[in-house]
Amino acid sequence: MSKLDLFIQQAVGAVPVSGTSLIASLYGDALVHRGGEIWLGSLTALLSGLGFGERFVRTSLFRLNKDGWLEVERVGRRSYYRMTESSYRQARRAAAKIYRAGQPDWDGTWLLLLSEGLDKQTLQQVKNQLIWQGFGTLAPSLMASPSQNLTEVQALLHESGVAENVICFEARSPLQLSQSALKSRVEECWQLTEKNERYGEFIHSFRPLLPLLKESDASELTPRRCFLIQLLLIHFYRRVVLKDPMLPDALLPPHWQGQSARQLCINIYQRVAPGALQFVSEVGETSVGALPQPDASWYQRFGGLPY
Repeated sequence: MSKLDLFIQQAVGAVPVSGTSLIASLYGDALVHRGGEIWLGSLTALLSGLGFGERFVRTSLFRLNKDGWLEVERVGRRSYYRMTESSYRQARRAAAKIYRAGQPDWDGTWLLLLSEGLDKQTLQQVKNQLIWQGFGTLAPSLMASPSQNLTEVQALLHESGVAENVICFEARSPLQLSQSALKSRVEECWQLTEKNERYGEFIHSFRPLLPLLKESDASELTPRRCFLIQLLLIHFYRRVVLKDPMLPDALLPPHWQGQSARQLCINIYQRVAPGALQFVSEVGETSVGALPQPDASWYQRFGGLPY
């Protein structure tokens, strides 16, 4: 068995893998920039290399369809699964975090959101979406973020139907005397210690892969292996980075491991991306034939991928 195959096998067996989460990772990484649709048989072929069979794939697709994340079209005896408009928007927002090349710039401005007149259940749903976008809860009805785009946040609030119940403020960073208290509050609101530990776990799992890739010759880096490595890399990285509030460096604690994890992910991704893209092209089919070529956003991932 190749050392790369052994790494793939160990990565799959290290923790329980959710089928819905894995397939969401696959769509977000390999398909969203290529139309977001694929034949069931192609999807099964793509995941077979990780040891997952057709039953695993069908069960996961059924759940994603039931949750409104995928829609299905049947042409003859074939089923094609396509991302919904909602999941497409979610994937695009996630991509902005997953494939960024560095920390966000910050001019000291905070975006504050004060909710008014929302029932408890709706408030919690909105909070969950905003936390996923990087906001922290300063008070029961007050959320804050130092690195959010106001236009994107307003679009999210409109999509959630709560734009008229949320007041948006922009504020400057507090005076120097408040910096110590602010950092303490930031640590508490965004639970940075826990997130830093998860970054450390990712680094521990995938750092051994980099020398294996450097030592492998071209014959070992087959398109199939490249795809499997890339899918696992993004699946495990995604689970950590999507919970990262993407705070600017000035607000992060010492020894923050997010930047190291991102650079490790970039270094691995750039090595396997061309082969992975080729494998998906070879295996993937849509209801109208071959997958379309990737759009420009694919080549911009992590600051630039090879053409």
